[in-house]
Amino acid sequence: MDQADSAGAEAVAVYFLQLYPYVYATNDLTEWRALSHPECIFCASVITNVEEQIATQRRSTGGLVAIATVASTEVDPGKWWSVDVDLTQDPSLTYDAAGAVVDEVPETVAYHMDIAVIREGDVWLIRELSHERVP
Repeated sequence: MDQADSAGAEAVAVYFLQLYPYVYATNDLTEWRALSHPECIFCASVITNVEEQIATQRRSTGGLVAIATVASTEVDPGKWWSVDVDLTQDPSLTYDAAGAVVDEVPETVAYHMDIAVIREGDVWLIRELSHERVP
């Protein structure tokens, strides 16, 4: 992730996606916030959801992601990449403060992700992420 190239952009995208289940499991948004561009709508929605989870004393388990494919296109040399990722996400559970299950995703789900990864100075950021569930 140290190099401003396609491999670095792909590594950032994969790391960011692997943070997703972590932030819901731990309620720790430190790294998520560090990688989220202020205008990233998906990034902000995760922050809002985790903050609501914290406020209601909930926590989640599972939901780990397995990356199947990653490919990138350099849009603006050294500054902006479009990264396509295919992944699967494991089942997950959300618990309330008493330990009762309040939400469940019972099956593994496949997604295609389109991620805009940018480099501002020495900092990588996720500028945008859109996803689509695939069969």
